Amino acid sequence: MPLTIKATPPAYSSVQGDLIYTVLDSDKIADPDTYANFKYIADVYIGAVLVARIKRVADPVTGIGVFNVGQIVRNYLAASFNPAAGILVAQQSGDGIWNVSPTLHLGEEWDYTPVYDVVVDSGRLFFNNYNGRLAGILSSLIGKNDKVISNRPSTGHVLLGSNYLFVPYFAEATGAVSVTVTPTGGGSGFSTTFTPSSANMMELLNVSPVALNAMHSGAITAATTSYVVQIGSQSYTFQVICEPIYQPFMLHFLNQYGGFDSKLFAKVSRNTIDITRKNYGRLPYTVDADGQVSYKNANGVYNESQSTYSSQWAEKMALNTDILTDAEYVWLEELLLSPMVYVEDNGYFYPITITDTNYEARKVINDDLTNLSINIEFGKQLNAQYR
Repeated sequence: MPLTIKATPPAYSSVQGDLIYTVLDSDKIADPDTYANFKYIADVYIGAVLVARIKRVADPVTGIGVFNVGQIVRNYLAASFNPAAGILVAQQSGDGIWNVSPTLHLGEEWDYTPVYDVVVDSGRLFFNNYNGRLAGILSSLIGKNDKVISNRPSTGHVLLGSNYLFVPYFAEATGAVSVTVTPTGGGSGFSTTFTPSSANMMELLNVSPVALNAMHSGAITAATTSYVVQIGSQSYTFQVICEPIYQPFMLHFLNQYGGFDSKLFAKVSRNTIDITRKNYGRLPYTVDADGQVSYKNANGVYNESQSTYSSQWAEKMALNTDILTDAEYVWLEELLLSPMVYVEDNGYFYPITITDTNYEARKVINDDLTNLSINIEFGKQLNAQYR
């Protein structure tokens, strides 16, 4: 049998895991004298561009060639956070941002002579999700197509003045998706739709009160106690709260499925700075032309015996949520694991790093009512005056 693809990565595979192809040419494997030094070749194309060429010797028992292209393909996908304000679909992410579609061109080599493009596989779509521990499925995205891709609980909190509250949606199809907003206590409900620009898009939906009011005036008012957002067949209830004491912060983070989730940290926050100084020593006195020794100048300013020539600092914060449910603790594991987290402050998104290195998903039955406290660090190293 000529060169044949025996296995390919499953549908909805993650670029963060293994992407394994197996091939077999039983005719050539059975005739090693004619096909000496036989190898399989895999050319990895992104679009029309050859990005990698791999050669593999056949398995000595089965004769199969195994290619794992995960580490190559993930280099051609980069998550991006760039939401627009005041509209339902704040951002659309597709090829190169949320998914990537490589094509494998398979060939062979014997007697050090290569033959390329013997078999060309169809383009396959891989995503920027990660799997974790799976139960009976091969990808965390299985069953998530044309649905919200978030593990957030169906009930959450939001401030009346919040500009952004993100819910990501996996639009595998290109048909219109209905969104219905139903407030309680005050406000005016409405329905709308959004239509993906192409298939297999991640639609980042902004369902904050400010965004909803920009779409439909008076949707959420000061009298609104909660509102339900139904996206397709899925519903999420957001309780509108007021925080009269502490300054609240909204965090936006890349979740398990490659979309962005939002979580409100409404309780006490603390600001600290880490300071790094570099000093040099000098004599505490000066000697003038007459040989007179002085420790200060004519205006009474003493000489420095140790001078700081560089002062650098990094800003840090401690943030706290309200009391969390068990489901919220499970969901927020993704926040601690996320490589992309932004804190929203006065309409700007600042990239941060969470410095905590462990996480416990607490349970009410074990720990009673508790909240989550995290420590964050702003990525920018700041400088005071150099001397």
